[in-house]
Amino acid sequence: MLPNARFWHDMLRFRPRQPVALAGSADFALAAVACVLIGMLGDWHAAEPGTRFTWSASGAWALLIVLAAAGGALTARLLGRRAAAASFGILLLIVPTVFVVLFDVHVLRTLARDHSYVSFGSVWRLAAPVAAVSCLILTRLYVPDATRLRRWTVPLVVPALAMFLLGHSITWSTFYFGAEGSSRKAATTEELPRADADLDVDPEDLLAIQDGLVDAQLDQLAAQRPGTIDLYALALGGDASESVFRNEVDLALRRFDTRLRTTQRSLRLLNHVDTLEDTPLATRRNLARTLAGIGRIIDPAEDLVLVFLTSHGSRDHEWLVQLGDYALTQIVPEDLAEAFDDAGIRWRIAIVSACYSGGWIEPLRSPTSLVISSARADRTSFGCGRDAELTYFGRAFLSGALAVEDDLVAAFAAAAKQVATRERADGFEPSEPQIAAGDAVLAQLAAWRQQRPPVALSR
Repeated sequence: MLPNARFWHDMLRFRPRQPVALAGSADFALAAVACVLIGMLGDWHAAEPGTRFTWSASGAWALLIVLAAAGGALTARLLGRRAAAASFGILLLIVPTVFVVLFDVHVLRTLARDHSYVSFGSVWRLAAPVAAVSCLILTRLYVPDATRLRRWTVPLVVPALAMFLLGHSITWSTFYFGAEGSSRKAATTEELPRADADLDVDPEDLLAIQDGLVDAQLDQLAAQRPGTIDLYALALGGDASESVFRNEVDLALRRFDTRLRTTQRSLRLLNHVDTLEDTPLATRRNLARTLAGIGRIIDPAEDLVLVFLTSHGSRDHEWLVQLGDYALTQIVPEDLAEAFDDAGIRWRIAIVSACYSGGWIEPLRSPTSLVISSARADRTSFGCGRDAELTYFGRAFLSGALAVEDDLVAAFAAAAKQVATRERADGFEPSEPQIAAGDAVLAQLAAWRQQRPPVALSR
């Protein structure tokens, strides 16, 4: 059976003659192929430099085709015009696809300049009302004699439901991913010079200014508000040889300030050659001194303290602290637990982005602690390197989930799904991000969210 040329002519003109031309199975198949090609073209246009084509998004497009066919058939049946099933199905394919690709090309690339990210699932949910309104218009052409209730209810509800289900699918992905998909220990890290290759600072001079830099940051913190649960945030970037960790620290603080309302209550410790004069180093001593300072400011009975760490990690669960050839002490989970204890901080949140970071879960676990890791205790995580912008977990959690979610547990769940999708696409052993949340800290976080006014989506 050949495609119906008259149907396509009427659709493109959107001024169909009478009687209205109906689509058939061949037309639906043609629309499906066209939409997949449009999706590939959109992904290619929005792809970052150095990415390669994969078939990773095929499953999601197959799901879209199935949902469009089912939605079209259900719409036509409920309206009493089963012959129009393919026509409605085609509309559910084409309209959202064009909308999403245009959104991807014109909006997401702009957001990417600030390392922002909106998941494709979220964009498909935005496409739901567009598809519904289009079906509403098409209903007047194909089923003019339907009751007013059916004409308004069916074409709005069914396609919106189909697109909503697609948006919540964990299968969505892009056709383009990193050329090498390097892990945190990939050989590609040797292809570019170290970010700290130009380091030329006397170590004694550098160490001499650390206490002053830490205290200067602490002096700028906003005071605790009695009767209000405040959240304070500290972000650490450990490895100075790769700028990806500085990127993640900067993005983390922006996200925490906008989504978790930590403005004037956030600090950073960073190992990077460009920040030596104004930012304290991410060292074990500075971590302890900073948390001690925060502990003096907060009300330990109510305030939350979040520590975000991003660097390389070892099988022994050491978090890499590196700056040129300086001999710096590596940080282990017991160091963070001790620093929390010594500072008198009760409500604790630790987010560790590193290989084997699941090994931090047990040492930090408690009823008043939330611990998130980017990988299992015996697994690597992926996406760093000297040419990387963000790690897989950093992009999914900081750039993706926290852009639209202020519930850390929900944000972790969304990020873990995105990480799994990308790792499957690149053929990697799953990193399996981990989470451990005590009942008490979950209740405290719920109380903290409840007291906060609504926050606009951060994109």
